[in-house]
Amino acid sequence: MKTAFVDFNHAKEARGLRLVTVANIPSPWSEAAKGIFRVKNIPFVATRLEPGDKAMREWTRARNAPVAMYDDEPGRTGWVEILELAERLAKAPSLVPSAPNDRVRFFGLAHELMSEGGLLWSARIATIDAGFASEGARGFPVPIGQYLGKRYGYAKERVEHAKKRVLEGLGLLREALGTKEYYFGKELTALDIYSAAATNLFALPPDENCAVWPPIRAAFESMRDEFEAPPELVAHRDRMYERHLELPIVL
Repeated sequence: MKTAFVDFNHAKEARGLRLVTVANIPSPWSEAAKGIFRVKNIPFVATRLEPGDKAMREWTRARNAPVAMYDDEPGRTGWVEILELAERLAKAPSLVPSAPNDRVRFFGLAHELMSEGGLLWSARIATIDAGFASEGARGFPVPIGQYLGKRYGYAKERVEHAKKRVLEGLGLLREALGTKEYYFGKELTALDIYSAAATNLFALPPDENCAVWPPIRAAFESMRDEFEAPPELVAHRDRMYERHLELPIVL
């Protein structure tokens, strides 16, 4: 199933599931949402976020992406809300473990990866800081860092803790995956999708598989000396895209 991108007016007037996604950047939150609906074979159309578009903000009631819009229901922006919508729309295959103990571990690991203050959020803060400290030679270009800094709560005193959280998070995922094909053995879950989408930021695929806006590619690649995805996570990411996710990644 190829991702079908349409303009905003088309998406707004359509029925069923619509996704507003980030453009030109492999946002792990946007890519994970697309991947979840793809794996569950739920049809959707996608439209790219225009942060300055007042009509889009009024429709989604959000300034960020992804936003999942289903019929006339309120938009969903959080990773848990989007996953729960997908589980409701298609019971099978379920992407949440069925065993209670596994389910608790699943949501705990996903929270560490996807939520505010977690691995990805902390990596944003560290990359913003690197841009400010180097005047754009590393990390995000300064104007992008200024924009993102407001959204991610950047403050200099948060940087060291953020760097620690990134390294802890990568280690936690590596340990949780171990030598298994998927985080929960042979059972594909949304955590596998989250992990694959997140790993893209620490080990960007080549342009032929993921055509990233050049300043953003430079920003992510400049951080590899500080944060590099463990090879186990990269191999897992590659399996996920080979077996389940869309390649090349369409941004």
